Amino acid sequence: MRERKRERDLVSHRFLTFLFQLTLMKFGKERIPFGAPFVKRKNVISLSEQIQQLSLVKSNLADIKGQSVTEKLISKSLFFISTGSNDLFGYYHSNSSFSKEAFLSSLELAYEKHLKSLIELGARKFGIISIAPIGCCPSQRIYNATGGCLEDLNDLAIAFHERLDALLFKLSSQHKSIKYSLGNAFGMTINVIQNPLPFNFTQVEAACCGAGKLNAESFCIPQAKLCSNRNNYLFWDLFHPTQAASKLAAVTLYNGGPQFVYPINFAQLAKA
Repeated sequence: MRERKRERDLVSHRFLTFLFQLTLMKFGKERIPFGAPFVKRKNVISLSEQIQQLSLVKSNLADIKGQSVTEKLISKSLFFISTGSNDLFGYYHSNSSFSKEAFLSSLELAYEKHLKSLIELGARKFGIISIAPIGCCPSQRIYNATGGCLEDLNDLAIAFHERLDALLFKLSSQHKSIKYSLGNAFGMTINVIQNPLPFNFTQVEAACCGAGKLNAESFCIPQAKLCSNRNNYLFWDLFHPTQAASKLAAVTLYNGGPQFVYPINFAQLAKA
């Protein structure tokens, strides 16, 4: 019994470590994209490209392990997706003629297309992390004369979370074998911003590493100004969370309640 408990604890630790690494980039390293993307960067791998890579891996694995073994492996695998932040940043700052609803609809359609592609490849377990309140990033606060969050940008994140929720419910109704968890990155982060002290954060507006106003006018380069205790900061640089913030997010996704991750948390998803 002790040996089994030790094994379960080890698996939980490894899973939490993976989630922690996953949440290090929650404020945007990927894009969906939809149609003509509003953001295009050389170091960004789109979701469609990653799905193409998965298809190639599946084909190669089937040649080695056989089709049956490969399909079983993929059906039991966990597919974690956190994307869309760069699309929202790009749209918001583009002065596009697209209406908010048209933009969100296009983004939702692209997301649905990619999820269906994964389902066709055999994916059945999805851990989806919605978009955080990116309007509260230090990089965005400097656009506000008061130093507050850009609420219009946050409203986009909230609206897209609602669309994701409805989309996942629809897909799980159409495909009964699908299991999913939707992590509310917006709710988790706002909870910390509005009530930071219980989480040991004393600074939730400025970046730990950077320069200028809120340390948000420069990336974390060798010449940047560094805070004395990064564990007290929510943001590491002008866009990204600190290690302490990412660890908190990982733990919440893993065993949090339905206010932050639903209909089941990531621990329950792993066992489903």
